[in-house]
Amino acid sequence: MGSRSKNVEAVTDFADNRHFIRLHRDILLPPAVCEAVRRHLAAGHWEEAKSITLEHAPADAHEEIHLFFDATAERLASEGHAGTSQAKEALRL
Repeated sequence: MGSRSKNVEAVTDFADNRHFIRLHRDILLPPAVCEAVRRHLAAGHWEEAKSITLEHAPADAHEEIHLFFDATAERLASEGHAGTSQAKEALRL
């Protein structure tokens, strides 16, 4: 059975040295950008991660990026997780 929530994940594929954000599909990013997004996600800085991702992702991925980051921020806010204010702030981008 599928999960009700979606994940946002920064990935490095060391086998072929690809760096990307994994949402519904893999969105390729430059290595340094992928690492910056990973650090922001780990620190709970969703708005920064979303902004950097949008800045460097192809235009055809922007709608998907908004959808996943916004849905994740809404879920975190509704579940009352730590960093709720950061999640709400991400919705404003």
